[in-house]
Amino acid sequence: MKKVNVLHLKEKVFQTALSLLILLAFLSANPVFSQNTVPLRRTVSPQQPMYMIHIDTWNYANPQKIIDLIPADIRPYVVMNISLSISHDVPTSRFKVAEYGYEVAKSWLRVCAENRMWTMIQCSSGGFSQFSDTDLSVYEEFYKNYPNFLGFNYAEQFWGFDDATDPLSPSWSTRIAHFTNLLQLSNKYGGYLVVSWCGNQWSQSINPIAMLKRNPQFAAACAQYKQNYILCEKYTTRSYKFDMESLALGTYLSGYSGNYGIRYDDTGWYDDDGNHAGFTMATAGAPVLEHAMLTGQTVIDGPELIWTQCFRELSSAATSDGYRERKWGTYDQFSNVSIDLFRKIIDGHVRIPTRQEVINRTKVAIINNVSSGNGDAIYSSPQTLFDGLYRMDNDGTYQNNLNFFKKSGRYPTIPTVFQLNDYVANSFQVKVNKSDYSSRWPTTDSKIAELNNLFPQEYTGNIYAGRHENGWVVYNPFRNGQQATGNIPFKYNTSESMDLTLSQYTSGVIKETASQLKIYLNNFDNVLNTGLKTDVIRIHGSSAKPTWSFTDRAAHQPSNITESWSGGILTLTIAHNGPLDITVNCSGNFTGRLTQYTPSNVIAPALPPVYLGTRQYEMECLEYKNIGPITTSGYNADIRNYHGQGYIQFGTNAAAGVRKNVTNMNGGNYTVQIRYSLESGRVDNVGLFVNNSQVATMSFSSTGSLSTWNTLAQNITLNSGTNSIELRALSSNTNLLYLDEMTLTPANAGQEIWLEAECGNTGSLWQVLQSSTASGGRYITITPGNNSLNNPPSDSEGVATYNFNVGISGNYSIWGRLRAPSADDDSFWVKIDNGSWQNINGLKSSNVWTWDVLATADLSAGNHTLQIGYREDGTNLDKLYIGTNYPTEYGGNSTMCQSSLDAKTTLSTGSETVIYPNPAKSELNIRFGDGVVHGDEISIYNVGGQLVLKSRVNSKNEKLEIGQLPAGVYLIKVGQGGKTLKFIKE
Repeated sequence: MKKVNVLHLKEKVFQTALSLLILLAFLSANPVFSQNTVPLRRTVSPQQPMYMIHIDTWNYANPQKIIDLIPADIRPYVVMNISLSISHDVPTSRFKVAEYGYEVAKSWLRVCAENRMWTMIQCSSGGFSQFSDTDLSVYEEFYKNYPNFLGFNYAEQFWGFDDATDPLSPSWSTRIAHFTNLLQLSNKYGGYLVVSWCGNQWSQSINPIAMLKRNPQFAAACAQYKQNYILCEKYTTRSYKFDMESLALGTYLSGYSGNYGIRYDDTGWYDDDGNHAGFTMATAGAPVLEHAMLTGQTVIDGPELIWTQCFRELSSAATSDGYRERKWGTYDQFSNVSIDLFRKIIDGHVRIPTRQEVINRTKVAIINNVSSGNGDAIYSSPQTLFDGLYRMDNDGTYQNNLNFFKKSGRYPTIPTVFQLNDYVANSFQVKVNKSDYSSRWPTTDSKIAELNNLFPQEYTGNIYAGRHENGWVVYNPFRNGQQATGNIPFKYNTSESMDLTLSQYTSGVIKETASQLKIYLNNFDNVLNTGLKTDVIRIHGSSAKPTWSFTDRAAHQPSNITESWSGGILTLTIAHNGPLDITVNCSGNFTGRLTQYTPSNVIAPALPPVYLGTRQYEMECLEYKNIGPITTSGYNADIRNYHGQGYIQFGTNAAAGVRKNVTNMNGGNYTVQIRYSLESGRVDNVGLFVNNSQVATMSFSSTGSLSTWNTLAQNITLNSGTNSIELRALSSNTNLLYLDEMTLTPANAGQEIWLEAECGNTGSLWQVLQSSTASGGRYITITPGNNSLNNPPSDSEGVATYNFNVGISGNYSIWGRLRAPSADDDSFWVKIDNGSWQNINGLKSSNVWTWDVLATADLSAGNHTLQIGYREDGTNLDKLYIGTNYPTEYGGNSTMCQSSLDAKTTLSTGSETVIYPNPAKSELNIRFGDGVVHGDEISIYNVGGQLVLKSRVNSKNEKLEIGQLPAGVYLIKVGQGGKTLKFIKE
């Protein structure tokens, strides 16, 4: 027998127990998140920037009219932001502008879905929110039901928390825990959480670094799901401008958010005298252009205020046939500044650099590792960080930093970070702990000396000029009307240099090549100085007189440019009030120029899938004639429980009518529902007209109260394309009918067919493989080496065939649950019935299963055949869905083959669930016993009770990937009443 050293054994047991306690303590503070990443519904990146344009409840908007105002060229990049006001009455907790926020959001989201517009919901401003911070059901509902839905936007998260006097004020810690959950939910559905931040002297402890420092679970979620997190800087508060910029940029560069953005706001504007006065939207050019081209900002949100800077309601106008309609329009500054700046991004003149490029250019990061002191010490950037670099000389620090303009572009924006999360973040050349800041740079001069060595001077003068590769961002940084001048020696062009004289708030981007300059300037001002303003460009050192041309952009008074050529200097004097493009063809004999630069490669994002669900139209937004009052703000009236923001009184006039012209319809049968209230009596004299023909007489019975609403339904038939739907009075009446909304639902709504891919008639070239994450445990893929890129398969051996029956005719989408690992393995050939083969290429690339649309078809009731042909040999197909909804996760149950697991059928009999091996290292096998059914949830918890991994039952035997879990003891539970088993992860 081997002798055992008892004391040594006791010591090892103690060390093991201590290690386990330490591990449990760590896991309690840092839950382990699932490693699976669902592809983003709509990618946001330097190649696919996002412009969030608001449908704002403060506009009392018609969402369709707002969408119609978005120019076609930028529309593919636009994400609609449904902005729900949180203005509320504190004693009653009633919301005012958006009294029923959920109903507004659902209604407007349906209009956006009908238009195939990507859409987010802004449910919160500050601490206040229209939705719960603890119940995720409404959030998941929007993701599940609307294929165009992209996520949730939380604006200006610096105020409104922990207010004991307001019942709607949440605790800040609850909000951050909610963000943690929303990030996981967003990852599950491929969406985004957008948070905008601005601060002041009272909010350091809740700023972006505090969010991470004080909340380890949120920090872990941001690190794991950074691709789903967008942090925006917001210009609402008057102070802490550079700290806000540094922290927002730092969160992105350090790897805790996948993108970052800007939400410009006139509310935070202050002039040189410290007054909230003298604002013009021309001031937005500087931060938008600088941050896009130099710091990698991919998201533009707003600007605010929406109803003073973007959209406004105009006077109602008559149609050509006796109806009237409410009208909306844009402000001039929205077209000439906001939209035009974004257009320069998508036309490639402003190239957004990658995160790595920004880090390479920035070189320096401040790591806030301080854990004691006041709020600024623990959570803010160093107070003097920007002194002597780019802070304007007449501006202050922290609460006295009221100016975001920069006196110099020599130095990049310096980020302040919580930690450096990944290998990209750790590639900063200089990393300075905040605790070492004062000793490293005891004086401003010592800091400047070190940074001057890192960032050599590239221009002279008092303009701002910052360069990345062959592009310069330039602007006048003065708020007092002073001109700004500078000289820029060329880096790429073979002429010598360029002088600039810029008028107040002129900003622009100059791109150099060896023999040409492309110049964009914008100074549009419709507030302070509405006349033409003068900018001057002088080109030195050209070997011959340059040629030039210009084009006015957007819509403003015509610009005028005059030239002079003297002493080898071309002078262009530019009189303009608005954006313009200038091209100068110039070259000289100067050598040693740079030649390498990265071309822009902007790609229009794909549209959302076609929406086949219920359409919804608010009555206060419809065309009308001879009706009673239109209520656009229901809060101020006595009627409750309406949807949208208001309703109409149909009135008593015999010529009353309301009308909606619906477009992009699929012909067929629909159900129209009218939501109404009628306090007493009946109204039997309203005709329902479709395309000017009466199809029914509507009979509205009393609802008993004006705040009680009923719906009246009628089946109708619509043509393909545009149809008019009207309610017309057939005679006068004495009872007052109130109308709230109209919905249109296709007759085939809710029809669903689920097909397991492996259970079709598959040709010999298809393989059926097993996967624990596939529905039913199996999927199909083509045998490696078989590709048919240009033509569909020539025979049935490369085709999988599926026969199915449609109960109700209508338009259906056909989805596949697929896995397409790369752009070279992301396609099928698809054929429906006797139609032509369709090349379905560019499916969502992912290493995990995800749903994507394969086709949309108008199907008659009866039998049909779907054929899937191989095109690329790496694309896997797990399941098919034919219906009108949006499939998620494993989808519904298929009954097409015996090997598929029925939801009601147990997986085995007479046995218990077994897990093996135990201990396990990377994989855990499960053989299910009595009572376990397809779709049951598999949950793994650490010994602290935290859920660390979740899956679902698909087959009798499952294999779970557990390699990402830290070593320790875990509990596994299957289903609601299942037995809990223990295993050890080595």
